Amino acid sequence: MKPYELMQEQADSLKAGRDFAVVTIVESEDLARTSGKMLVYADGSISGTVGGGMWEHAAIHDALECLKTGKNAVKNYRFHNEHAKLGYQCDGAMTAFIEVCRNDALQLVVVGGGHVGNAVIHAARAVGFSVTLVDTRSEAEIGDSIHAADRFVSLKSFSDVATASLPRDPYYVVSTYGHLVDGAALGGILTRGDARYIGMLGGYKKIHGIFGKLQEQGFTPEQLAAVHSPIGLDLGGETPAELAVAIIGEILAVKNGRNGGFLKKS
Repeated sequence: MKPYELMQEQADSLKAGRDFAVVTIVESEDLARTSGKMLVYADGSISGTVGGGMWEHAAIHDALECLKTGKNAVKNYRFHNEHAKLGYQCDGAMTAFIEVCRNDALQLVVVGGGHVGNAVIHAARAVGFSVTLVDTRSEAEIGDSIHAADRFVSLKSFSDVATASLPRDPYYVVSTYGHLVDGAALGGILTRGDARYIGMLGGYKKIHGIFGKLQEQGFTPEQLAAVHSPIGLDLGGETPAELAVAIIGEILAVKNGRNGGFLKKS
């Protein structure tokens, strides 16, 4: 991978809220490779290289540990001829700098990019959220929402949100185009278990039906009680923009540990 491509991937990953560590060769001794750079993601996947073999394997292991602790590190690696029996050419030494890179902006995942989802994306970005849009529809159908979001994740099924590559510890808003897919999306989010907040559009009858089906699938009453649905503060609005203000208002209240009431004393 060319240096500018690796730099672009770093920028794209930070924008998407995807944590990674950068491993850079600082110096090497008796090695063919004297420079190199590699990105290591929390799932163990990599881009770039620091030479392959045992050097790279050890650096990946250390980078993953750095991602867990959030701390940078300088690591020295030295292997000897006894490792040659494993198929590696190991004489020499390498020093690498491991730098943890995280996007610490608040992360919102909007599941469904229809009219309300689109309005939520705009409102969320206005108050500083980095927004990931998740949907099964194409740019031809929800292009405005895709372009408004910081990142778009295309899924075959909304239940696939359970395993999708999403930002760390996000807030979720479920606003799809039907009850069945709302339930599939909510089940996927609950399966992940990484939410700071989950809110879902819908009236009480719809919510009761979705919650009942999810309980049949094994989700607990405690898990479902944590879902904010009907979503948003009680502001009385009906348009997508008004609903978006109510939704983002509730999310901010949860984030800040407030109840969303009036500041004026009665």
